[in-house]
Amino acid sequence: MIWESSYWKEDLLALSKKISTKYRVTPFSEELAVEFEKDIMIALYSVRKLEEARKLSSNTKSIQLKVKSYKNLKNVTLLNWHRIEELFDLDNPINEKIRANHFYNQIIHSYIFLISTDESDSIDGFFFCSDRVRNKRLYYVELIEIERFVSFVGNDYPTKQSFDYDESLQDYTVNTPT
Repeated sequence: MIWESSYWKEDLLALSKKISTKYRVTPFSEELAVEFEKDIMIALYSVRKLEEARKLSSNTKSIQLKVKSYKNLKNVTLLNWHRIEELFDLDNPINEKIRANHFYNQIIHSYIFLISTDESDSIDGFFFCSDRVRNKRLYYVELIEIERFVSFVGNDYPTKQSFDYDESLQDYTVNTPT
């Protein structure tokens, strides 16, 4: 359980800054890719833990992130997962919005996590999907959307909570409206 959330949220704000000052401007390298993947994984796991600890408002929990999705064409396996141009219909992206919890679970349980770069060879986003949806769709999120999301979470300090005892759970449910 997270008792004091500010330390976790400060790390998210630091990542938001790092996205704009490093990842969006530094030419791609293997070392940068590893650092980026670790930062994203840890950040989204942190968001999940903050939500589970009831340290985020309902506004944050209801955020929907803008992504593109691509229909699956062939079976995705351990030996071909990196060949997304063969496995997914990349010519026909579908603009979608997905809930924050679906987003971070796709990353935490990712089967595919591939970085995308722009014409200057800097990171501009990444492709991802979990083990459960790998044979249904692939997602893509722009880096600016991640920056916006982690910044929003990092600045979310709820001011009210209410607790209601639920007999069926034999525990309290928590409502954090703002």
